[in-house]
Amino acid sequence: MKKIINYTAAILLLVLTYSCSLDEVNPSSVTSDEYFVTQSSYEELVSEAYRNLRPLLQNTTHMWYGTDMYDRTGVINDIQLPLNDYTAFTGNESQDWWAANYTVVTKANVALTRGAAIESEITPDIYATRTGELLALRAYAYLNLVETFGAVPLLTSEVKEATFNFTRNSEEEVYTQIVKDLTQAISQLPDKPKDYGRVGKAMAEHLLGKVLLTRSYKTYAQPNDLADAVKALQSSMSKSSLTTWDVLFGDSYQYDNSEVIFAARYSTDNTVNKNGNNLYQQFKFATENYPGGALTAPYWKRDNSYQPTSYVLNLYAANDYRASERFLQRHIVAATSSTQGSNGAIAKGDVVVYLPRVAMTDAEIADYKSANKPTYYVVNPDQYHQFFGTSTIYPIIWKFYDPTVVVWTNDGVDPQGHRDTYIFRRAETMMLLAEAYVKQGQGAAATELINALRQRAKLTDGDLLTGNATLEDVLDESARELFGESNRWMDLKRTGTLFTRAVQYNVFTAHNNSGAIDSRYLVRPIPLTEIVRSPTLTQNTGYPNI
Repeated sequence: MKKIINYTAAILLLVLTYSCSLDEVNPSSVTSDEYFVTQSSYEELVSEAYRNLRPLLQNTTHMWYGTDMYDRTGVINDIQLPLNDYTAFTGNESQDWWAANYTVVTKANVALTRGAAIESEITPDIYATRTGELLALRAYAYLNLVETFGAVPLLTSEVKEATFNFTRNSEEEVYTQIVKDLTQAISQLPDKPKDYGRVGKAMAEHLLGKVLLTRSYKTYAQPNDLADAVKALQSSMSKSSLTTWDVLFGDSYQYDNSEVIFAARYSTDNTVNKNGNNLYQQFKFATENYPGGALTAPYWKRDNSYQPTSYVLNLYAANDYRASERFLQRHIVAATSSTQGSNGAIAKGDVVVYLPRVAMTDAEIADYKSANKPTYYVVNPDQYHQFFGTSTIYPIIWKFYDPTVVVWTNDGVDPQGHRDTYIFRRAETMMLLAEAYVKQGQGAAATELINALRQRAKLTDGDLLTGNATLEDVLDESARELFGESNRWMDLKRTGTLFTRAVQYNVFTAHNNSGAIDSRYLVRPIPLTEIVRSPTLTQNTGYPNI
């Protein structure tokens, strides 16, 4: 069994559930001040910050909706979804994202504050390393918060009493604190953590590079932000190396591979897995609605939130390994046998649905079905948002398939995924660095990075980029490489391409926006629940208020 950080919850931890409320859990007569006085209890506090990365990373709607890569399932005249369609918000759409990020901030602050109080009880090198880890985790959460909401309350120590008068610090102040935290973290972290899954120097450098690159676009950018971003990203890259896609996602999966810079850990032991990794449920249609498509291996239960856009599905060259059947399925097979097929009885393993890369004519479809019985549907690229019976049908992004998901009893409990969620890996570092090079006018250097990923995907000659890469080249390659991983909303916002690309490639966004999208949507609403708790919080312009 793979070794993971102990994510056991600290029993007596003071938990700030949201940034604006305090819940004290004390089931015995022992107070938290009496309990958290040893190195082992301090380690429990540190583990709590890591553990809460799991629920944070399951709030994917704020990373993916409203972009060029992720459609909703359904049809375009369905009920509107504000995060994806940029329509009227009620004000609480971002409550879970706010809470999840502030929970990480809170857990980090509690550990930092309590650790400082008992520093003499902690081995010095452990204390220095854990402090660096906690600062980096807090910085990660604050980057999510400041880019999503703009100005937000900046908390840098444990909140020990119920507080209802939080105010918002400026974006510039939050960025200053993030850079300060990461600079200190880098000075204290090891190049390679002793325990896989902990924050190391490469993670903090990657994050600092991303932060500085993002700030370099702002009105309050510092003169050296872009150059310093390049240095941080180059240093992070020096501590990692590319593996293969099979090692990352395929049959040769290896959780502790050299490309992953930082990941949220999961285990094959379901008792400590906290409901498991649900990425395997994403990006697939309701196969159970079709003959042979029962909720069994390999399809299991699906989340039914996202559909890859045609933009993504059309990005790949024909021989791109990332679009091979192992990672992007166009042949959907029967999970069980069935007699329901309109083109003959279906046996387990038969192709039920075929989704050609290039549109087929009616005659070609008829010939294909005749030659490939019992194919049930052939769905052309322009039909991905049409209903076939009770569902839309589209190619399944298969990179997150987890063969260890083997049990589902249909009792409302999802089968648990065991593979790690990659937060940062070298491929993203390369794309951030390529973006920075383009911004510096070094397009040829960006081309080299893009081609390294294309060559890893087994592309050669005419499929390699030539000349000076553009920002569009970088965003396209990032889409191919990092689908279902990185924060696409943040990437497009940073580069000033969010609205144009969403309208161009996301059919729901385009359907609901005939003109320019209002700039207020560059930030999300401060949750009304938080404003009720703390009336001193102000709302972002143009959003509902109390």
